[in-house]
Amino acid sequence: MKVNTKSYPHPVLGNGDDIQGSFKAAFTYELGRNNIVLNPVFTLENKTIDGLIKKGKAAFVTEAECRNTFFRASFSSNNPAEKFTIPARILRERVSVGFYICANEDIKNYKPDGCHTDYEGTSFEIDKGDVLAVGGSCDFIAAKNFDPLRPPVSSFMSIREGRFHEGPIEIDYTSDKITIELSKSDWQNYGNIRSQKVAEGALHASVVLPVLVDAIYKVQNESSEYGDQNWFGRLDAILDSKSLKKREPFEAAQKILDNPSARNFQSINSMLGFNSAEDNG
Repeated sequence: MKVNTKSYPHPVLGNGDDIQGSFKAAFTYELGRNNIVLNPVFTLENKTIDGLIKKGKAAFVTEAECRNTFFRASFSSNNPAEKFTIPARILRERVSVGFYICANEDIKNYKPDGCHTDYEGTSFEIDKGDVLAVGGSCDFIAAKNFDPLRPPVSSFMSIREGRFHEGPIEIDYTSDKITIELSKSDWQNYGNIRSQKVAEGALHASVVLPVLVDAIYKVQNESSEYGDQNWFGRLDAILDSKSLKKREPFEAAQKILDNPSARNFQSINSMLGFNSAEDNG
């Protein structure tokens, strides 16, 4: 769950050390053919804010946004566990979900329990809709056939024939998928071996791995210019689901591709007619 510290005109639970206590969201989702269901479960530890929710003066809020379809909506509830349904047709690819507690009405003389000493003796005027607590955010991919725990490389990367007869590999990061462009001569050789299972490890190690390392570096760069591309959202979801977002790009890429170097060595051994280490063990 991502949490960004911001500057608010009043103390906000979950924003740095503004207020003692905690506000967290456990989030799951269901991808259906017609509907997508959001299932947030909130945990709140702060006497003042909890009291406001019980009185109906504040509510748990789940905000969903899909840049690909320009969809944005907020769902509020006074229950810590709730389900919200969105038609599947209005969501495509990456969907960002944020979790908050917001005021349902104006609140005078707001003095939340456990405020930082910087706010000692100060009260605040809260307007309807103001944020009282932040619980972080996360992303998911609105595609029923996409599983970030078991992703095929083809879900975010493709290989095609390039413009030149000979030359090095070129990479295009500006399309929905990362596109690896091979020279025409390389493309012909690639076509001869890509359907051979024994060559899979070699292809992953020599072509896919270096490109994936570079792509992961771009995803880990918060100021990346490719943040709106579909491949970026899918790769980000894969890294998140596999707990690889803070790993070095080379290490993360090897884990995603299931140790391609080992499979490459096995492929070469097989093609040369040698027994593998497993067979000799």
